[in-house]
Amino acid sequence: MFEPRIFDYLDSDFCSLEAHGLEKLAADQELMAYRHDRFWQCMDTLRDKRYLDSLWQEGKAPWKVWA
Repeated sequence: MFEPRIFDYLDSDFCSLEAHGLEKLAADQELMAYRHDRFWQCMDTLRDKRYLDSLWQEGKAPWKVWA
């Protein structure tokens, strides 16, 4: 999660957040962390999406906290 001013740390639409933005934020001591101890799964690839879809379809989606 970022504040909108994260874009002040990015030189262009083509620079890398990890290689440029986060390094600059760290240098300015502007990074914070939050320890999350529940379910987390990235959805960066089609394989990730299929895995998450299968959890949902099987009724095993740990993020579904409503009845």
